[in-house]
This record gives sequence, C-alpha cells and structure tokens, in this order.
Amino acid sequence: MSLRTLLLSLLAAAPSAIPPFAFPQYVMPSGQDKYSLAGRVVNSLTGEPVRGALVQIYMRGQFSAFTGTDGKFQFDRLPGGQTPITVRKPGFFSEDELENRSHGFNRRVAAIGPETPPEVLKLVPEGVIYGRITADDGEPIENLPIQLVVQRIENGRKVWQDGPGGVTDEDGAFRVAELQPGNYYFSAGPSWNSETIASRASRPAALGFPVVYYPAGSDISSASPISIVPGRQAEINLALSPQPCHRVSGTITGYAPGQYTNLQLFNSAGKLMSMSESFDPATGAFRIACVPRGAYTLMANAPDPQRHSLTATLPLTVNADLSGVHIILLPNANIPIRMRVISSKTGSQQFTQQENYFPAHVQLVLHNPGMFEFRYGSQQVGERGAASLELQNIASGAYGVEIVPNGPLYVQSATSGTTNLLESDLTVPAGVSPQPIEITLRDDGASLSGMVSSDNPTFNATVLAFSEHLSVPPIIQSTQSSGAFQLPFLPPGEYKILAVDHPELLEYRNPEVMRQYLSEVREVSLSPGQTAKIELDLVKVGE
Repeated sequence: MSLRTLLLSLLAAAPSAIPPFAFPQYVMPSGQDKYSLAGRVVNSLTGEPVRGALVQIYMRGQFSAFTGTDGKFQFDRLPGGQTPITVRKPGFFSEDELENRSHGFNRRVAAIGPETPPEVLKLVPEGVIYGRITADDGEPIENLPIQLVVQRIENGRKVWQDGPGGVTDEDGAFRVAELQPGNYYFSAGPSWNSETIASRASRPAALGFPVVYYPAGSDISSASPISIVPGRQAEINLALSPQPCHRVSGTITGYAPGQYTNLQLFNSAGKLMSMSESFDPATGAFRIACVPRGAYTLMANAPDPQRHSLTATLPLTVNADLSGVHIILLPNANIPIRMRVISSKTGSQQFTQQENYFPAHVQLVLHNPGMFEFRYGSQQVGERGAASLELQNIASGAYGVEIVPNGPLYVQSATSGTTNLLESDLTVPAGVSPQPIEITLRDDGASLSGMVSSDNPTFNATVLAFSEHLSVPPIIQSTQSSGAFQLPFLPPGEYKILAVDHPELLEYRNPEVMRQYLSEVREVSLSPGQTAKIELDLVKVGE
C-alpha cells in the first residue's frame, strides 16, 4: 500500500461521530457576517455519492470535514470571500490532481457568501491492472518483478519513464492500483532461479525468465499499450517459458590498484538489470552468473579520489555463454569552455574568464534513445579572479550543447574545433578530450512581441520560437492572461513561431509531428537590434 493510500485510509476510516472540523475552527469577530459552505462529493463516473471523502478548505488556517453516507459536507461560521477547496479519498483522484498532472498547477476555488450554491466536487475512480503470471506448465511464478512503463514528452521528445511496479506473490498474482487515466506498458521479469538444466556443453545452466513486454515481446517497441480509463480494472495474464541464462565473463583493465570497479548491465530498453556478478581486483577478472538471452549494454565504471571516472561501454548480444570479454577503462573527459562577449557599442571583445564572470551557462545533453535525458552542467574551476568554466567527467558519447545566456545577450557562435555546435552534436571520443568549446555572445539581439488570439475567452497560451539552427532548442515563453507576449534578446536570423495551448503535450523535436502544424506557423526574419510584432492564432495540440 502506498503512503498516500495509507494516510488517506486512516483519515477516511475515522468514526462518523467526529466534529466536521479536524482542525481548530476560526471564530470570526462579533459584528461580522458568517456563512456556511456546503456541498456534495460524487463519483465522476457514476454520479453516486462518495462517503468518507476528506474535504479541506484554507481560510486563516486549514479546516477539514468528512462526507457522510449521502456524500455531503458542510463548513459553518465562515467569513465571506473565496477559499481553495480540495477533496481526497483512497481509490480516487480529484479532478485537480489529474488537471495538474497534464496542464500544470491548478486548484479549485470556492466562493463563500449569502445564497452561495452548494459545491459539487467530483472524484475520479482509480484504474487497476491485475493478473497472474505462470510458467508454461501452469505453475505460478513467485517474486517475479513486474513494472508499468509510461511514455511522456520531455523537452519535446518522447521518452519512457518507469511507473509503479512490484513482484508477484506465491500464487503468481499481482495488482497495481492508483493508476491515473492513460496508456501503460507492462513488463514482467527478468528473474532466474536455482533450477538447472543440462546445457549443450553438458554443464548445468540456470533457468531464467527474460524481460517480456505485454503481450509477448522481448522489446518495448513491440509492446501493446493498456488503456486505463477512470474505474477500469484491466486483467493481464501471462504464461512464460523459462529459458537458459548464460554466463558472461572476461577481464577489466585500465584501473589503478585498489580502485573500486562497478559493473552495470542494461537491456535493449535502457533499463538497468539486476544481476549477480563477481570481480577480482587483483586479476581484473569478472563473471556475471546469469544473463538471459537478449541484447545488452555492459558498462564499467571506476571513480578515482578526485571524483573523475574511468568508464567503458560495450554492446553485448547474449545467446550462449560468453567468455573472453575484454573491457578497457578509459578516463572521462574534462572540456574547457571559453567565452567572449562582443559589445555592439564599442565593438570590443571581452574574454570573460579573466573577469571571473560567466555570461552563460552551458549544459551537455545526452539523449539516451527512448529513455530520459542526462544533463551535465558546466562547473567553475580555479581561484577567484582567475576562474574558468569546464565540463567535467564527461563519458564518451554524442551530446547536444545547450547555452543559456545570463543577461541581455545571445549566442552568435559556438564551436569545438571545426564542429559548429549550433548545427551538430558534440562527439566525445573514448579516452580523448575534445577541443575546448568556444562561445561568442553579443548584446545587439532582436526583440519580438505580439498577441495570441483564440475563440476561447479564457485560455492559456505558450509561444515557441524555432531558430534556423538545427541543434538549438526552441525558445519557449508563456503569454500573459491577455495573450500578449515578448521575446527579448533573440539571435538575429530566421524563425518559425507557433502558439499552442499545451506545449507539454507537443513532441516538438519530432519533424514528422511538427509537419501537421506547418500551416499554423508564422515565419519572421530578424536583424540585429530589430523590434518586430506579430499576431498568432492559438493552436490546440492534438486537434
């Protein structure tokens, strides 16, 4: 049971004889009008009253009441005005909770005064996924990990994120509750046990269950979504065939005597696998006892006392025992950053690290395919007065470079050797530090302002400004309540401008997705120091 369910269960189970307020009541000074706030809590799916729901308001303190068998609640002796009002009950979600997950923070407000109509608060029933997992002979599989995975949009990209999970019980059964509406992907495994079978080499080999994605795939890309709507209980039953799991062994070199070395194994979906391994630092020999068949990435890491790491990454395809695997640890890279600012007034160039001032923050973004992003921020090194910026302890890979100016500046150029970082990723080779990142900033940026209009009198809008540079993420700015917006300090160049209602639902890094919005895009060309205005129509994402 989750902490949320436990706490709310204790509150909801309180005897009905308790007074309406669980907290001390605020008493109004004499001579002022006092009012009541009444209402009813109902199931959004059936319209039936919900008993034992916890209703809370916030007026110079927090006041609480539980609903009765008819779903009704009432607060008395309240001053006139407005108050936030919330409702909770185990097995349900409030409409505010669901709205906040999708569209940002929001809280319902109730009015208090003469002849105020009763409030109707709706609770959305939870979804549940349950079932049973057995071996192909019908025997239940106990202690098998199960996991729900959800797909989200993060910084304009679709990524996989872990949802709730657990393990099967002695009957092979599982149950995952408190699910909000949405699409979920289900995985079972991996796991292995002490049973053995004879391998082709006449040696005993352990039996294991590799990861299986519902309904029967070995990769998340072949999984089918399970759609959860309010109140739905979806049953998932699987019969799995045990497979031999294999030994992986080899040697690790490159670490210093006594240096700790860590091994990690990731499956094809980028998920960390639980495994039993041994490592002998005297000889460098390692052995992983049991790996089910499949494609993996083996990573080795050895941190040193200066917090710099030695790392190595090796792809593995396992369909039999593997021996003789050789891992060479190489040092991670430290990448210096050099910045200069060109003043439009004097034309002078200032090398900022000499002034101990850094006009921009730099991040490297590693796009792990299908999984979330890893971000590495620049660090200040050196003594005050002679400090500089550096990206530290960067493992090999391809990284996007994001530069955020501090103040009224824009990035004119960013390079590493011959690589234009506004158009291409930064490649960090294994064991080799790339050339320093050279950044030039200017102070003669352009400014774009305008209005967003909609047929809905009350709307939220966000403006996205896409630069002509391929590797530069869009500039994102929320509008005022009137629809007005302003984008200052823009780099001169060509832009595509779009206003949307829910940017968190827009896969704006995907060219295929963005093609459907081309007819709604406004194009604008900006020169240094220019001030321009445009009018935009609000685009509803997904419509």
